[in-house]
Amino acid sequence: MQQPQIHGYNGKILFIDLNDLTYKFEERNQNFWRQYVGGGLAATFLLYEQTEPGIDPLGRDNLLIFASSVVAGQAAPGLARFTTSAKSPLTGGIGETRTEGPFGAAIKGSGADIVVFKGKALSPVSVLLDKGKVTFIDSSAWWGKLIGETAATIEEEFGPDSHTAIIGPAGENLVRYASIVTDRTYQASRMGMGAVMGSKNLKALIIKDNLAPGIFDNSILDRISNDFSKHLITNSLSKWQFDAPGFSCWVYLHGVDAALCVNNYSKNSIENLDSLSKENFLKRRIKDLGCPGCPNNCIKSIHPDNSDDLDPHANGIHQEITGTLGPNIGITDLDIILRFNNLCNQYGLDPTSLGFSISFAMELFEKGILTVKDGDLLTFGDEKAVLEIINNITFRKGLGDILAEGTKRASAIIGKGSVHYAMQVKGLELVPFEPRSQTNLALGYAVAPVGPRYDICEHDWDFDTRVGWDHTLKLCRTMGILDRIPMNYIGPEKVKIFKQLITIWSAADALDMCIFAIAPTRLLSLPQLAQMLHAVTGWETSDHEIMRIGERRLHLMRMYNQREGLTSDEDLLPERFYSEPIEDGPRKGDVIEKESFHQSIRTFYQMMGWDENGIPLSATLYDHGLEGLIC
Repeated sequence: MQQPQIHGYNGKILFIDLNDLTYKFEERNQNFWRQYVGGGLAATFLLYEQTEPGIDPLGRDNLLIFASSVVAGQAAPGLARFTTSAKSPLTGGIGETRTEGPFGAAIKGSGADIVVFKGKALSPVSVLLDKGKVTFIDSSAWWGKLIGETAATIEEEFGPDSHTAIIGPAGENLVRYASIVTDRTYQASRMGMGAVMGSKNLKALIIKDNLAPGIFDNSILDRISNDFSKHLITNSLSKWQFDAPGFSCWVYLHGVDAALCVNNYSKNSIENLDSLSKENFLKRRIKDLGCPGCPNNCIKSIHPDNSDDLDPHANGIHQEITGTLGPNIGITDLDIILRFNNLCNQYGLDPTSLGFSISFAMELFEKGILTVKDGDLLTFGDEKAVLEIINNITFRKGLGDILAEGTKRASAIIGKGSVHYAMQVKGLELVPFEPRSQTNLALGYAVAPVGPRYDICEHDWDFDTRVGWDHTLKLCRTMGILDRIPMNYIGPEKVKIFKQLITIWSAADALDMCIFAIAPTRLLSLPQLAQMLHAVTGWETSDHEIMRIGERRLHLMRMYNQREGLTSDEDLLPERFYSEPIEDGPRKGDVIEKESFHQSIRTFYQMMGWDENGIPLSATLYDHGLEGLIC
């Protein structure tokens, strides 16, 4: 029977084999796209389908997957994202990172919705996608170059309309938390996707600016886009993202109501915090970077003062870095933090795992577990030492070679009880948002199949009875979240809320819809998300289907992790959060009561339709069309 016409996506996967430099486009039927839609959901399915259990994440058998979705890549609010996935070199389970900027639209215009790299090239290579044609480019001369240098060479050779996804020296040297940087400044930053790219001798993916597939109903998408623009500044959270200096300026305010992550989570206050105030940010050169079709302009470029030596194109800054490479390592000098950010965009380093790897080592020196015979002394607040260790991690020199493995592996190498100071879950470093005072986040850090992420669910702060945003419950009530709840409460009522919050953002991750534009606390409501999906694809759909997509992603990722040996034994936080209360500030005394927390995890398993070991039940898999995974 003839397939009905498709809209808004290509219906194709491009498989590129780096072993012999060949490629093929493969069409999948519409049931595949309806079931797996794209993003990390489709990528996890492909890893399940195309790889054997137990492969080395840095071996030739791993896949590196750049995925759009059936709805993403179109010029409308919240549709600019794309996903990069692989088996993670840090966790050994599913790896996924999502990226804003123009590269997602370039993928959609490439002729494929998903690009899958297999194997390993004999020597450094880059791949050019242009009007459905794949060209392999000898990149030996680019190997070793910084990301900005490589991008400039590519733009000169292939034109200024070239979009790039590039690794720097960190990816080439297989730093396990190396990132990929797109269009010079937008990071695919978490879980080591840059290391996987480096392990394949792949320096860059280049896409010429081609035409995206037409959508089903432009009028609906235009109406929603206009409504979004009209009401942008009426949503206090969206307005905060939109106004300069943007969402990277949060540390100064966060300690007022929640708790700061200072010195590897060993402290919660720091001197000279005024230097990270909004007024100080606004003294720097700030410009909007933006995403195609979205007026919110969340991502800003902020250039540090007295830094003519830095690449001015590499200043795109995300939310986490001011925490991880700021107070987390004892530093409050804004220009130094912005310099660190620029270096991460040049070397191709995840600033979150980097920051916690450095703070881990700093605390080990402080405790006497590491000494000067182990490497150059690292102390909290020592800016010069941080610059040196960033270089040593990137090029795997001395202690930097150990820290390049991530804190879980580094603690196994160092021993002496150092694992207590490794702020990681499942091998992935934490983020600088305090879980002892925000228990939705604590649950997310523990149970998320991709490990701890600051955007795994909406933060408890937003719903708190004392300080939550005034508009929080407006869109949340459609998901059954009816009342505010204290940010530090843990129990069944919090688990019920957490399940809804992780599910909607899981759906966003599968559909590559940006969480900085959507429900539950930004502008786009769940019904509008369904309308956008219909407008792009022509599907008759609903917000119910969108939530089902979110659940399906969690089930499938959970099954993949189980296959790779990542079990519920890993669903726990570092011991520090159970045994060391917050020491000062408004959340003084907050600590996670271990048994209550783990009972809440078991409650979450039950709500999800998983067994006591966190494995989806057969009935749950059947319910989501995943019965092929039943052993």
